Amino acid sequence: MPDHLIQASVFPSELTLLRAAGLAFAVGLIAFALWRRRELSNGAILMALLGGLALAIVSGTELVDALLEAFAFEQGNGERILGLAVFAIAILFLLVLRALTEGARMNQQLSALLEGLAWEEFRDAKLPERFRDRIAVVIPAYNEGENVTAVIDRVPDQVCGVATSVLVVDDGSRDDTSEAAARSGAVVARHVINRGGGAALRTGYRLMSESGARIVVTLDADGQHRPEEMERLVKPILDGEVDMAHGSRVLGDADPNTRSRELGIIFFNRVVSLITRTKVSDCSNGYRAVRTTVLPSLVLRQEQFHTSEFMIEAIKRGIPAEEVPVTVDRRLSGHSKKPAVVRYGLGFTNAIVRTWLR
Repeated sequence: MPDHLIQASVFPSELTLLRAAGLAFAVGLIAFALWRRRELSNGAILMALLGGLALAIVSGTELVDALLEAFAFEQGNGERILGLAVFAIAILFLLVLRALTEGARMNQQLSALLEGLAWEEFRDAKLPERFRDRIAVVIPAYNEGENVTAVIDRVPDQVCGVATSVLVVDDGSRDDTSEAAARSGAVVARHVINRGGGAALRTGYRLMSESGARIVVTLDADGQHRPEEMERLVKPILDGEVDMAHGSRVLGDADPNTRSRELGIIFFNRVVSLITRTKVSDCSNGYRAVRTTVLPSLVLRQEQFHTSEFMIEAIKRGIPAEEVPVTVDRRLSGHSKKPAVVRYGLGFTNAIVRTWLR
């Protein structure tokens, strides 16, 4: 083909104002990436260069028109605009997917960093010996300075003849939660920022696994769980019947909650029972006991909606477990940290689906 025909088919016959503006912006974007290359990350520089190059191709050539024609987007009736929208949405989807993947990776790194810092401080203070071969009572807490003392004071010194020790994981509280817990005789591990109850429990599980605790019992810092009922959870494990015991308000008792939350509990219990083929009566209860040696086998990633994740993980991995009746009371004081009903439902659904699919 003659050179002049190739040129005519690749480059536009006239440089419109819109094309000129696009070319100018493309040159500016590429120049900006090269000028600020020492300040920008490699990913940002690459994105800027690719964006500038793509814009230059769109503005300065007819290649896009040829591509649209290849996909049957002909001129007229807005088909070209539709084609551009389709390609733009596809590219945007890929960029969003990349951003979400990068965000998840950074989130995991931050969680690992917080856990590592907590363990280093814990070990340097020579605290692991306080939990070795004991029942470790792990209490995640966020702004619970008003309640955590009353909860710690009710924890028995022994359960089924085995001594207990209390660990409070302060998840970035802005009040005196850490000070109040320490005054009550508990060991305190602290996150410098708030990450959620699931993140606090992961830190507690790691500290107790590394310390050689025999059993880990988790309960809330707001007074909704009764420490006096701890024997119900611990006894089946010490007797060798199971490796973990989950508290159930359905089998036991609970103060009335809002109608929407009670219906939500019923719904999610049925969903978890269906997908795991295991009868589950209370998948949202954080009062449980677990043999410490099984904790490393669980993949726990949820920052906030962690109760169902723990139960589903245990069922998937075939860990012997049972539900035991417990009582769930109203908070001692203050307001619940749980999000609004709709957001809570969406978050709980997301946690269930992601745990089951991975």
